[in-house]
Formats: sequence, C-alpha cells, structure tokens
Amino acid sequence: MEDSNEEIEPCRSIGPHELEAVKSQAIIKLSPVQVPAHFKRLECNTNLNLPPLNWLTTSHSSHGLHQALYQSGGFASFRLGQMFPDCVGEVDVVSDAENIKQLLKLPYSAKSAISMVVHKVGNTLLLDEFDIQKYLLRKSDDDWKWLRSFILDHILAYGDEQQNFCLKERSREALQTKNLLSKFLYHSLKQTSDTDCDANEPTFLTSRPASLPIIGPVLPEPKIEENVPDPKSSHAFNRNVVWTFEDIRMLIGTDMPIFGGPNRPCISLRLRDAAQPINVLTGIDYWLDNLMCNVPEVVMCYHLDGIVQKYEIIKTEDLPYLENSQFSPQVVRNVAQNILAFLKANATKAGHTYWLFKGRNDDVVKLYDLTTLYQNQNKAAEKTEHPQQQRQQEMNPFTVPVGMLLYSVARNMKNTLEHISPKTAGNIRALLDNCIKLLPKEQYPQIVSSSHYILSDLHVPAGIDPKAPKFNESATLFNDDEDEDEDEEEDEDEDENFNDEQPLGFGRDMYYQSAAESGGKANVAVRHICDALRDFKSHAKQSKPAPLIASTVDRCNISLQHISAGLSCLQYFNGNQEEKLKESEMHAKQEEKQRILHEEQNPNMAKPFNAIPLPYEQLQIAQPSAQAQAQQPKKRSIKTKSKRSKSKELTSSSNSNKPEVLTTQKLSAKFNSQNFGSWNVHLKLLLLEKACLTYATLAEHYYEAQVYGSTLRAIELACRCQQVLNKYMANVVSQQSCLLGRAGDCFFQISKHWSAIEQYVQQYEQQDEHSSLINVELTQELEEPDLLTLVPVKNVEQVMLHSCKCYEDALEHAQAAESNELLRRLGNVRNELGLKYMYSAQEEYSQMKRKKEAATGGSAEHSKAELDSAAESVASTAEPLYVKLTINSYDCLRRGIAAFTAVQDNVNLAFLYCNMGRFMRLRAHLTMPNESTIGLDTQKTFYNEAFEYYEKAKDCLDTRKANPELWDLVQWELSTATFTLAKQLQDYSAADKSSLAEASKEVLDLLQKSLRLCDVEHAGARQVLYSFRSGLIHKRIASFHYAQLRSHGVSDASQLPKATLQLCKYHYEKATQILESLKEVRDLLVVQLERISLHEFLSDVSTHAAQKVKQMQAALDICFQCQLIFGHVIDNNSSVNVDDDDEFKAHLTLYESRLQNALKTLIKLLLTTGKDPKQLSALYKRMYMETLTGKHGIGAQQLATATVARSHHLHTLLTRLKTMCGAQLASN
Repeated sequence: MEDSNEEIEPCRSIGPHELEAVKSQAIIKLSPVQVPAHFKRLECNTNLNLPPLNWLTTSHSSHGLHQALYQSGGFASFRLGQMFPDCVGEVDVVSDAENIKQLLKLPYSAKSAISMVVHKVGNTLLLDEFDIQKYLLRKSDDDWKWLRSFILDHILAYGDEQQNFCLKERSREALQTKNLLSKFLYHSLKQTSDTDCDANEPTFLTSRPASLPIIGPVLPEPKIEENVPDPKSSHAFNRNVVWTFEDIRMLIGTDMPIFGGPNRPCISLRLRDAAQPINVLTGIDYWLDNLMCNVPEVVMCYHLDGIVQKYEIIKTEDLPYLENSQFSPQVVRNVAQNILAFLKANATKAGHTYWLFKGRNDDVVKLYDLTTLYQNQNKAAEKTEHPQQQRQQEMNPFTVPVGMLLYSVARNMKNTLEHISPKTAGNIRALLDNCIKLLPKEQYPQIVSSSHYILSDLHVPAGIDPKAPKFNESATLFNDDEDEDEDEEEDEDEDENFNDEQPLGFGRDMYYQSAAESGGKANVAVRHICDALRDFKSHAKQSKPAPLIASTVDRCNISLQHISAGLSCLQYFNGNQEEKLKESEMHAKQEEKQRILHEEQNPNMAKPFNAIPLPYEQLQIAQPSAQAQAQQPKKRSIKTKSKRSKSKELTSSSNSNKPEVLTTQKLSAKFNSQNFGSWNVHLKLLLLEKACLTYATLAEHYYEAQVYGSTLRAIELACRCQQVLNKYMANVVSQQSCLLGRAGDCFFQISKHWSAIEQYVQQYEQQDEHSSLINVELTQELEEPDLLTLVPVKNVEQVMLHSCKCYEDALEHAQAAESNELLRRLGNVRNELGLKYMYSAQEEYSQMKRKKEAATGGSAEHSKAELDSAAESVASTAEPLYVKLTINSYDCLRRGIAAFTAVQDNVNLAFLYCNMGRFMRLRAHLTMPNESTIGLDTQKTFYNEAFEYYEKAKDCLDTRKANPELWDLVQWELSTATFTLAKQLQDYSAADKSSLAEASKEVLDLLQKSLRLCDVEHAGARQVLYSFRSGLIHKRIASFHYAQLRSHGVSDASQLPKATLQLCKYHYEKATQILESLKEVRDLLVVQLERISLHEFLSDVSTHAAQKVKQMQAALDICFQCQLIFGHVIDNNSSVNVDDDDEFKAHLTLYESRLQNALKTLIKLLLTTGKDPKQLSALYKRMYMETLTGKHGIGAQQLATATVARSHHLHTLLTRLKTMCGAQLASN
C-alpha cells in the first residue's frame, strides 16, 4: 500500500467501547470514479504547502479529488431523486451526505446554524441545504422573490443578529486549511503509468441495471433545468450510496476520497494539525463519513505548518472513543431517529416547502411550512386583478422541481413493476395527483398530459381484455390492507397511551410543538432529541394513500376524466413548443459552427503508435427506414418545413432511447416506432388509444348490463378514436372488427327488446362532460363523411339493418380467426330479419285480401269500371308492399345461408334451410300483382322447393342425436308442408279424367308420406299435435277412399273393390280412435257422420234386403257411439268452446237427421221384407217417435238453441234409445 516498508502505526489513545454497537450498512448505487485510488505514503518532512504537479487536475486519474473539497452539492436531493427514482418512496431520506452529518451533529454543535429545505415525496423526505445568503440576500430583487420577502419579513431578525443564520465559514484560515488538505490528497495519489491508466478505465459501480426496463410507450422526460431549483449547480457526486443506519434508509451523495492498496484495500485519509487535538465534531465527521461509505479504517496524517510528521491508522468503530473527542454512537443514533420522526410527523404535505432552521446558539430546531404560512397571509392578495400574473411572479421556486420529481418517481414505479398491486397503484395515483396540482398545465403541458395518461393507464391498464377485465384485486391484497388498518389502530392506541403517560412534558417544558398546533410552525428542543427515541405526535391526520380498488365503471369514468384533462393540455403545446424548437435549432446550428471551427483549428493528426481504424457501416441500414417511409399515409408527405424538423428531432430522440424500451405491448410498440413530428401528436395518440380501450371496456360492461343505448355511445366514441389512430399510424393494430361486431350485437338486442326503445335512445343521448370534450377533439380530427354514427332509430327494421351493416363493416377489418364468429352473428341477424320480413309480408297480404274482399262486397255502390280503374292506378303507381317484403325476406335468408355455409355451421344452416322451406310455403300461397290466381302447379313447384330445403336441413343434421330439438322442428315443418299440399291437391284439384288417376295417386302418396312423418313415438311438446294430425290424415285418407268407392258408379256392392272398402273402414276407425282419445269433438263428429254416410251408401248399393238392414243397423250403432261426443261437450271440465261454431251446429242438425233417417229406413226395410222375428220394426217405430216427440223438435228454433243444450238433449235422447233397445233385448 505504501512506498515505504514501514507499517502505519495504529492509534493507541482509544477509550473503552460501549456494549451496544450501532448498525450500519452502505450499498453503492453509482460511482463514476475508480474505487479505490492508489495510496502513496508520504515521506516524513514532506512539505504539503508545495502544490503537486497533478493538483486540481480533472482527468479520470484524479479520482474526483478536484471536487471533494470545493464543490457545493446545491439542491442535490432533486438530482439524486431524478437519477434513482426507484429509491424515492423506498428510502426515508434523500440528501447530500454533508446535510446528514450536520443534522446528526446537532447535540455537539450548538453554535452552528442549520438551514435546510424539506420536501415530502411519497414516504421519502428530500433534505437540501438552503444558504440564505447565497439564494436570498445576495440575489437581485426579482430572483426568489417570494422566499426572500417572506423569510426576511416574517421569520428572520435583521441587524446585529444577521450572522445568526450564516452557514458557511468563509474565513481566510478556513480556505487555507482546505487548500492544504487538497494538496495533501493529490500528494497521496500514487501516479500510474499510461498503460495502467488505459487498462483502468473509469468503472461504474452500480446496483441497478444499465437501462430501466420501461413497459409501455415512451413519455417525455423533464428537462434538466426543470429538475432542480438552481439549474446552475450541476454537481455529480463521486458516490451515490444507499446507507442504512439502524432502521433508517437514506440515499446520499458523497465525495469523500477513498484510497487503497494491496494490504489495506479501503481507507480514508485525514490531515490533522499535530498541534491541535481532534474535537468531537471532527470525530463524528470522520466516523459518519466512513460509515456512509463502508470504509473500515481511517489513516491520520499529522503535520506541523504543512510538514508531514507521522501517520496513524484508526478503525472506524474506534473513532467514537478517541481521547479528547469521545462521543456516544447511541446519542447520534437517537438524534437520527428523533430528527426523522420529527420531520415525518410535521412535514406531511406533498408539494409543500418546509424550512428546517436553527440559528447560531439556538437551543430549538424550528420547522416552518412556508407554503401554508404564505397561503394564510396572502389570501387577500389572490383576489387582485391579475391573480395568474401574480402567481407566476411569486411562484415557489421549489414547486416545479418537486412536481417533476413526483412525475419521475411515479412514472418509474409504473413502468418498472410487472404487476402493480392496488396499494402501489394508490401510491402512484397520489404522486401524480400532487404533480398535477403543482405544475401549471399552461407552462408544462407535456408533463401534465403525460401524468394524466399514466393515471388513465393506471385505472385501465393497457393489455386488459375489455370483455373480462382483470385489475389485480385479489383477496390477499385485501388482507394486507386489513393488517395495515390494524397497525393504524395500534398506533392510535399508542398515541393515546403516550399522551396519558407524559402530559406534563408538553405543558411544562414545551420541548415540542407540532405544526398543526401552531399554524405551520413546528419546533423541538435540541436536548430533547438527544435522549431516547421519542414519539413526535402530529395533530394533523396523516392519511396514507388509499389503495386503488374500484369497480369497472368507476375505473373507466376516472380514466376518461384524465384523458379529457390530458387532451385539454394539448392546446398549450403550440406556442411554447414552436419557440423552444426554434431555439434548439439555432443552438444546434451554433454548435455545428463551433465544431467545424474546432476541427479546422485542431486537425485530427495521426498518432505514431495508434492504428487508424477503417470506417465500418452496415450495408442495409437504410432499408427499414425506407420501408417505414413507404408505409406512411400519403397525407403526411404534405407537411411544412417546421413539422419536418420536429419529426427529425423526435426521431433522433426516440432512436437514442430504443435500447431502454421493452416492447411488450404491440400497440405501444407501434407508437414508439412512428415519427409523429412532435410530442403533441404523440401524446394525443396515446390518450386516444387509451380512450379507445376505455370505451371498449365500458361498452362491454354496459352490454352485459343490457344498457344498449350507452353501449352504442361508447362504441361510437371508441371507433372514432380508432379512426384517428388509423389516420396517423399505418400499421396500428385495429380494434374496429371487435367494436363494430359488438355494435351489431347491440343493435340486434335492441330489436329483440323493442318495447324499451325510448329508454335506449335516451341512454344514447346522455353524455357526460368528459366524453363531450373527447368527442370535440375527435370531430376536429375527422372529416364529416368519416364520422361514424351509431344512433338507435325508432324503426325496428332499420335497427336490424344497422346490425347487419355493422357486422359487414367488421368483416372488412377482421382477421381470419375473427371472421367466422362474425359470420355466424351476421347469419343469425339475417335469419331474424328474413323471418320478420316473411311474417310482415304474410300479414300485409292478408290485409290486402281483406280490403279486396270488402271492396268486392261493396260493389253495389261502385261500378265495376271504377274499381278496375282504381286497381290499375294503384298497381301502376307503386309495387305492393308485400312483394317488397317477400323479396327482402328471400334475400336475407339467402345471405344467411351463404354466411353459415362459409363457416360450415351445420346446426344454424339447418335452421336457415328450415326457414327457407317455410318461406317457400308462404310464397306458394301469395298472388303476385300480375297474377289473378295462383295455380296448383305453381304451388306444387314452391312446395317441392320447400321439400328440398327441408331435406337439406335434415342432411345437415344427419341424425336426430345431433340436435333433437332442431330435428323435431324440421320434421314438424316437413310434415306440415306435406299435409298442407295434400289438402290443397285433395280439395282444389280440377284435373280431367285422363290425369285424375295420377292426381289421385299423388294425393294419396302425399297423405301417406305426411302420416309417416307424424312422430308420435318420441315424447315432447308436439306429440299431441302429431296425434291430432295423424287423426286428420286418417280421416282424409278414408274420405279419399270413400270418394273412390262412390266414383265407381256401380249398382251392386259386390262389384266394389274390397281392398278400397277395407282401407276406408280401417282409416275411419283409426281416425275415430285417435280423435276420441284427444276429445276433438268437432272433427270426431265429422268422421262419425262420414262413417254413417258410408254405411248408408253401402246400404243403397246392396241388392239383398238383409244386407241393407245390416248396413243401416251399423249406421245406427255409429249414431249411438256419438253419445261420447255429446258427453265431452256437456262436460264442464272440457275446454272445447262450440257455442259460436256455426259449422258444429250444422253438424248437430245433420246428425239428428241421419239418426231419424236410419230409424225410418230400418222401419221401411223390415216392413217391406216382412221378416221381423224379433219385432224390431215396432222398436224402431217407438225410437223414431221418441226422436220426434223429444223436448226440442227439429226446425228453425232448434238451430238458434245453444249448442251445449242441444248436445245435452241428444245425449239424453240417446240414453233413452239405448234403454229402449236394452228392454227389447231383455224381453226377447
């Protein structure tokens, strides 16, 4: 370590140590000098008054000795905070090491003065020396005017006590001592060779990464002159250290030289006058310097009048116990803890400037809240004519640096943490809120708008899914908050206990007074802070920042507030920005001129022993930029020269920051790589991007809550934000497809909940102030034709068409993965719209038919010529509405089929095919304007197309297992269509004799096919309907066969085809069985009447009297079976309402006549043959007379009688007739 072989003697005048040692640890954050410097031991009798050759050199080989004694740190805490924003909020104090030492020496330096400004940033206090003479007394009247006038007028005393606040000792003796120490340090610096210097380049010892991992877009940096109150002082410390002293963490800057060598790698050097002993203050100074830098030893060099005498080495832990300079480390520890507690208890307001002051020979340390005191005494001045001008003239010089530091710390916390908890988010929010309050947006629009952007991103983080937003609000975080609440309650209990235990101390000695009690003035006695750890109670409530926990709607609304506030700052960019850009351009030109002049005066000559490097340049370095320029919008090629210069400046700044940018989010990365021309456009696009995400999240929330009007408003604004982004950025990740797709969903839901359309329109028209401001900004950026509007109109058809339009526009912007889902939704709306058109066409056609029938019925009042002319005029003027509706229905269904075919959605495709089949059935019954009536052949054509669509639907499903409900629906529709066509052909067929057989066969085939399609096996809602339909089909098949029997025209029953007769009876019996089980009295009565008619026909064509009697007896039996029908009608539990059914009344009358006819025919047949062994003719006569002598006779009065009463009469009549038959059989 030393040139001499002699070992440095250890110091022997060390007293006994205390049992308990203080805890200290130092971690170097950044050191721009070589550590340590090579130590050279000076020979005895070396004259230190002679300056060494390397004295005051500023090269890297000087190890920062040139600034160790002469440079003032200035307002170092602000520079340290800007350099290490990650430490602010984590440490307790940020300051210069000299300020910390000055505070910790308070008990031993009663004659010294202390003047410091204190600022609170988060949980950290910033301490800076405040030289009153330098910054106030020696300044001009305009500089620091507010502090100058306020401190001199209200706090300090003039006259004889002016030296009471002089901080620096500026005597000649003090300057000579500093010069001698400086020469000694340079003498002790061992000179190294050039090769050693080259090998030992300056090393940067740092515990932080070389570049901050920034997550998110690039945001503006505070300027250097805005970071500190005094921009002229730009002192850089040799070491920036995080020092932990007991439980206090401090970020400090120190310039103490550190030397070392092979034997002792780390020591500090001190020069002492051998004629003067070391005092306590000097010992504390040495001890604290070594603790702050983790230096284990100090080497003392003693001199007499500048002549070196000897060296001594002392361990750091021995410094408090040197003879004549002993001090207690425990007292220093108490001072540190009590001073910090005093400051934290009273310096509680972020953004306020506090002044910590102790005059010479004062025994009280005072803390003034200058901001509060100034506000209290100048409330009247704020009401002057020009408050804004007065504010600018008397602005606190510390306000802007504090605001900038708050911004830097918050931005660092936001960008470096991968997961932000609600507690951390609350801290960031508090920092930025205070920053916005401190910085006037007119002067600092970049920082204020960036702060608003960070706050908006804090509430709605980039990268969240709008459909399912997650905000890191887990249960564990709530538990932590509960623990904190418990801690606060414990602290309150301790406060109460403390007040109860020591009430006399505050009242009797008045050694402590809080700022809240005295209106902004706090003080504490120096002797009080030397004792054990004290509790300094603040009477003002110190509320911690609340964790950021809010609902989705609240987060979005707060985010929109900050976005609108950020956009409102953009108007202040143009004036100041243009001037600053011009100044920077002029400055750049001057620097270029100076560089050229310097190169001309100092040509770059080759050095003999240095190789000349060949220039190297990448061959393809210009290609990416050329591609980027080719991708820019055409509008950007038309710019003024000023905007081009701005874009060049921004490009250079963004390129310099590229290594620090961690592009984890696609959209943010796009922002960083574009050349926008100015921060104005850059921040505007960032805010609009955030607004787009916020509105999308808000729209999803409103959609889930079925607030569809507000949903459309949010989507409209989000789409407009996206349009502005697309205008400025060529390769931005577009969200148009998602937004427009959700707008289509919203319109579709409105059409399904049409009763609340008025409410939805009101929701759409409601717009808060912040959204209005954002909308104004968007309308200024977009031209009128480009503005997207999503107004819910009061027309359900138009609303559904808007839905389709939104889906189609979304498909234009969608990728392959998104297009399938959009096509499904589009096909669904097309299907619903097609059905609506279909039902509307059917209703319109029905109304037209009714009007036409009414017009035909009133033709007696109008001539036929007038009606024809009116019809021709209507037909010529406009096409009927039902025609347009029919065409629209077919077009929508066809497009829906195309959409589902494209995505191969078989289930929905089957549903569309089913609806298309239903449309074809409707079309088969519509008469076009150029048609008088629609023929059966045309109907058959449309029905055949319907059958094809139904078969396609079944092919899509393949089996019933795929989708039983849809399969049953298709089956039902197909059965209905088949049965309807069969009825049409059976009832209205007018085929000639040549084609009658084919037509009959076709009808029978259709009826049998429809019967096979009746699914009566599977239980379900349609099982009863299928059963009823099967009964009707059996009836129609039987009627068909009956008609076939009558069409033969034979006179003998034996000539009738037996198969046809058997099928006819079989289907009549099946129809009777089914309809009777379903209690369908109307159709059952018709079937029974047809069966009676069949037997009457068989009786007529029979040649033998016995056969005739047999057939008529069968008809009479069927008449008796009808008693069940009348019983169902009479039954009170029956839901059958037949009172208003004229057809049923006519069938009752027909039944009575058939009953009487059967009895009368049997009487004639029995009397004619003369063979009546059982005397049935007499029975039938009595029965026939019973029908004639009943309560109600047959005639006009009976038709007017209530149907139920007639049924009751018939039921009673049949009962008596059966009784008569039973009595006759018993007698026989």
